Amino acid sequence: MRQLAAVMFTDIVGYTALMESDEDTAIKVRSRHREVFRQEHERHQGEIIQYYGDGTLSIFRSAIEAVKCAIKIQRLLIEGDPVVPVRVGLHMGDIVYSKTEVYGDGVNFASRIESMGVAGSILLSRKLNDELKTRSKFQHGHLEPLSSRISKNL
Repeated sequence: MRQLAAVMFTDIVGYTALMESDEDTAIKVRSRHREVFRQEHERHQGEIIQYYGDGTLSIFRSAIEAVKCAIKIQRLLIEGDPVVPVRVGLHMGDIVYSKTEVYGDGVNFASRIESMGVAGSILLSRKLNDELKTRSKFQHGHLEPLSSRISKNL
């Protein structure tokens, strides 16, 4: 079945290197990421589709809820212990959806957006950004940068 959705990809930055150098810390980082991710998706009506290694794929019926969720996830992961350096990519697009997977151009585009980010970033596609233009809370410059604390902890 096809549907329009806000698609979120996340990835823990530097996870492979951390796993090679300090497996115990890497496991704590990944566990904390998943705990926060699950908790915030419940709060923002997101649906977790897949955990893969140190990353995630999820969808939302609301662009606004997807962005609110991403912001909250980043803030919690930056403020907690251990700090979890995550990049987030969000796109609004058409997907093919079944109870076990999602795929299609909307998913592929969200994945590419996430891969361009840095630790602490939330990158939005133009299409998703257009959905937020009339929301003063999300207008450019209103939110403080999240990446400065992460870069100090890497």
